[in-house]
Amino acid sequence: MPPYNARSPQNRAKTHRAVLIGVDSYTHEPGLPAVAHSLRLMEEALTAEGTGVLDPGELLILPGPTGSGPGTVDPLEALREIRNAREQVDGLLVVYFAGHGLVRADGTDLHLLFSPSRVIADPHHPFVDALSWRDQVMAELRLARADWVVVVLDCCFAGNARLDFHPEEQQNFALLMAAEQGVEIPPGDAATGTDFTVGLHRLLTGRTWASKPATFTRLVGEIREAMAPLKAVHDHRWIPGERRHGDDVLLAIPGRKHGRESEGGGPAGTAHEPRGRSERAATGRKGAGGAPAQPGESETGSEAEARSSGAAQAAGGTHTAGTAQAVDPGPERRPSSRRHRALCAALALVCFAGAGVLLSVADGPDRGCAPPLELRVLVDPDIRPTVQKAADVYLDRDTGDCRAVGISVYTGNSTDVVDAFQAAPLWQAPPASCPPSGDCLLPQRDLGAQPDVWIPAASITSLRVLAEQSAAAGTAAKLESLGSVAYTPMVLAVPAEAGRKPDPADRPAPLADLVAGIRDGGGDGTEPYQVLRPDPEGGDGALLSTTALYGTDDRRPTDVEAVLTDDRLPPQPTARDLMCGLADGSRNELEDRAAVLIPEQTMALFNLPSASGEAGAVGRPACASDVLEHRAARYPTDVPVLDLPFFRVTWAGADRDATAREQVVRDFYDWLAEDPEARAVFVRDGFRTGPSGKPSLPAAASPLTAKANAGAVSLLLPPSNPPTSASEVTETLRDYRQALGPGRVLYLLDDSTSMEDNRVWSGPGRAKDLVARSTASIGPDDTFGVWGLSPGDAANHTEPVPFGRPDPDPARAAIGRAPAVNKNARVLDGLRDGLSELRSGQEGPVPRLLVLVTDDEDSADLRGEDVRALVETATEGPPVRVVTVSLRGGGCAPGLLNHRLAEATGGRCLDAADDLATELTAEVAKTGTGDAR
Repeated sequence: MPPYNARSPQNRAKTHRAVLIGVDSYTHEPGLPAVAHSLRLMEEALTAEGTGVLDPGELLILPGPTGSGPGTVDPLEALREIRNAREQVDGLLVVYFAGHGLVRADGTDLHLLFSPSRVIADPHHPFVDALSWRDQVMAELRLARADWVVVVLDCCFAGNARLDFHPEEQQNFALLMAAEQGVEIPPGDAATGTDFTVGLHRLLTGRTWASKPATFTRLVGEIREAMAPLKAVHDHRWIPGERRHGDDVLLAIPGRKHGRESEGGGPAGTAHEPRGRSERAATGRKGAGGAPAQPGESETGSEAEARSSGAAQAAGGTHTAGTAQAVDPGPERRPSSRRHRALCAALALVCFAGAGVLLSVADGPDRGCAPPLELRVLVDPDIRPTVQKAADVYLDRDTGDCRAVGISVYTGNSTDVVDAFQAAPLWQAPPASCPPSGDCLLPQRDLGAQPDVWIPAASITSLRVLAEQSAAAGTAAKLESLGSVAYTPMVLAVPAEAGRKPDPADRPAPLADLVAGIRDGGGDGTEPYQVLRPDPEGGDGALLSTTALYGTDDRRPTDVEAVLTDDRLPPQPTARDLMCGLADGSRNELEDRAAVLIPEQTMALFNLPSASGEAGAVGRPACASDVLEHRAARYPTDVPVLDLPFFRVTWAGADRDATAREQVVRDFYDWLAEDPEARAVFVRDGFRTGPSGKPSLPAAASPLTAKANAGAVSLLLPPSNPPTSASEVTETLRDYRQALGPGRVLYLLDDSTSMEDNRVWSGPGRAKDLVARSTASIGPDDTFGVWGLSPGDAANHTEPVPFGRPDPDPARAAIGRAPAVNKNARVLDGLRDGLSELRSGQEGPVPRLLVLVTDDEDSADLRGEDVRALVETATEGPPVRVVTVSLRGGGCAPGLLNHRLAEATGGRCLDAADDLATELTAEVAKTGTGDAR
């Protein structure tokens, strides 16, 4: 099959993009001035006249060409642009990164550093404000719709990315790494760029009509040959690494009679300035086009041959040991000094070389612009999509050559946000270690960087923060309320079935009465509705609704949860996720039989038909379908209206740019609250706007006034001002965590001889010790057991601790005595039997946890169809959360059994990069009484 060509007639109409990220300015690490030049080289290499595979308008560049001044890049902004690209691109997607690279002490989990990144004393989460290649960058890109994804990493330890290169089964994906695994590279020269990117630039722009096209596979061989005369840090040979999954892709085409000549004769010749500046890439979605080529993972040529060839050429070169020299360097080129190498060694795992991942950036400031001031906006999960749209419109107002402000919108569970603000000093200085219980608050890990703005869904959430905030926390983070930006009430959205008789419950009433009315059914024999609600720990709206239901004198939390739980659709994190789950009729039968507690604006959007295709037309969310029944709102009188309060957050010690930051925060609020453009964004998403505290009637452009919502909503907002207190909400959260009662935990312990051979069976921190220690999180009323996965006399497993309610101390002693067995572990059979055991017996909303502890040796060769069938079994029937513990590096890679099971069931995959004892104990504590706090 011919290589993929973005410029071929069949692909030209598709959306292509390159996200180019170059970080030359750092707050806590040494700067990398060569990266600024490398960024310009990659821009030119991809768009050069005659050879480029992309147009200038298809590049997104972070931080944008800055000429002689340094530019800052925020990790959240970079991740957002990667996410936008993987959602929008259906052709060629290129991501390039140049900057510092970091790995953990064991060489795993490559992190890409950005301007605010720093390394802290926490051994479990040492990297702050950085992006994990495994958990963030690769996790996003493997979801891309693009025909081809190409990533280029030019940073120290770039070769370690190969450990976590796991594309989707049918995905075309190529990864080019500046050097081998574990190798650090020099920082390059500010006048010419980083060595690796300079070499790429020459190879991509130097194609003539007589040259062969620069396919990825051909480029790998050429760049290895070009880098062979050079030495990496510590005199290591310099051999770029690669991984490819798919056929091949063109990165440059022969388009000129005479290629571009560099001033130097070697591969690292002096660069030319790129032509023109980048423009914002097109963001419209297009059809997927032709099916991608059938992929097959491979390395280009023989890895062993490439390495031996590179070593031979390096050995025969004339360079001076310890320096990075190009063959026949240009007159301006200077070798890297030993001072740089010493600096790299002093910072241990910090990589100082230039370019990294192929990341396309948008709409950067022009040459000579100062870096924009970046605002971080933390929001409630239910309102994130709308706030993101508003932030984009706010930024698009700036029509000048230089962008003054950037905005990163991110979210997290509402309960996590409250906990984080109540212990705000931990946001600035995370603890060095977690207690044995595993209950460790790490805001940087769980939420992200310290926000400048916080927009919860409801004002009472801020009162919860203040009610239990320590004096130190109040000093570290100050919250200043500026007012509300929009409103939406919580409603009980009931399917509007034709012919169903009007019900008195249609009128506003306490929420418990509304629920009772639809649960009791009708006198005409109509079937009662199931009532569903998003996870109360996720968003404010679900928690406030739960508070109203728990607050009824004759209602017990356990009874309420029995009404609000259905095995066919486990709890979802947001209202939109809940509605999308209902719309997927293939996975449940609830689309027209469930009433849902959600914001009014969510219901109104899902009631709409598909967008007409006209510019500016508003339609239902993409996950909705015609199968999903229309719903009508019933308004509870005891649930507060969600009023989207806007808080300015100031942090102790954060004095840099304080005045400018305050001005931008206030300007952003004023725009959100008063500007017609901002109000239009919220109106079109179904929110109500108006003076602070006084929502107005819906505007004509609102989905609330659309024909599809006629009779389904009340245009005049019913009164709802319940005397809900912060203490009531906090008590509800505690009751919710206790309401489901005792849990059921079953451990599946791989007891095959490979566990002993690999030295992960006995001893501190090994398999049996991990299981025994984590049982401390199991309460006296919980049910638990430990099975060995090697077959017994009459079953697929043995039972060191039979499933029941054993005494803790004898149970732990039995675990310690369990021997390894000279048989292969029956992983699939054990998992199937374990799921069945946990689902048998007690019915209802019982917390169930299945823990698999393994070295992965007996699951490495499982057939794909067997794994898919097991994942389907794990997601059918009463919910069982699966936590997998891999005792080898890379066992939690996306696509592997461990990751797929954990992801499908809402569990977690733990591997050698985690503090296994602490994290497993914390996961077990989330089941039943162990998490009631």
